[in-house]
Amino acid sequence: MIHEEYKEMLSAHALAALDHDAANVLNAHLSQCATCRDELVQWNAAAATLALAASTAEPSPKVRERILDRIRAEAQNAQPDSAVKVVAGPQVLPFKQPPRNVWQSIGSLGAIAAAVIFAALLVSLIILWKQNRDAHVELTKLSNETKTLQEDLERKNKALQILAAPGTRMAELSATNMAPGASAKLAFDKNGHAMLMAKGLPAAPRGKAYQLWYIVGNKPMPGKVFTPDSTGNGVLEDQMPAVAMNSAVFAVTLEPASGMPTPTGAIYLHSGS
Repeated sequence: MIHEEYKEMLSAHALAALDHDAANVLNAHLSQCATCRDELVQWNAAAATLALAASTAEPSPKVRERILDRIRAEAQNAQPDSAVKVVAGPQVLPFKQPPRNVWQSIGSLGAIAAAVIFAALLVSLIILWKQNRDAHVELTKLSNETKTLQEDLERKNKALQILAAPGTRMAELSATNMAPGASAKLAFDKNGHAMLMAKGLPAAPRGKAYQLWYIVGNKPMPGKVFTPDSTGNGVLEDQMPAVAMNSAVFAVTLEPASGMPTPTGAIYLHSGS
């Protein structure tokens, strides 16, 4: 069984509605799954709360009248107490059957009605809980998608601002044999405000990220690190060193995610000499 199937059994377990075999299977899973144990505690608490909150349900006047009519009919058909035959042998004293208590019968029906109402309320609670859980998951998904779109829009607006600024220059970065098909553009304005836009990069291994380098002469100066998305696209905003404004060569290498002061990994993108 998959984990979601075990979770579907929890509400029935809280109502003691599972058969012996199903209960044993679920109990074996609960011994190994802390998440399901916590959720079962919540179901048990909900069941206890509804049981305490349920009020006694009074039977309708029609039900009460049918009960009284049946009792009157039984009383009329009963034989008189005096019609007791005397038989030879040991004398047996007949005991008079105590009359049925009408209100006890009504009370039993009320208890049954209360149990039915309780079960209906619990089913409604389960349905509402599942709907709330699904809505929360969907809301979280939409919130994450909205945040991603907002961040992407902000990056594009910043790129447009740099490209529209007077004196903005653009450098092309080509792929090495480490990332065939990858490419990048580096735009920077007269103040050194730079933005790298890369595409087609392989996914960075865990604990790794791509780092931008400004190379003046034979001296590489570190830029910031970035991680491409699932499609291989990545955007990096950085401040270019003043000495790299006029004669720098740009490169992108794969480094530890925290970045390095000098390059240690292979070159994936390079602007040429």
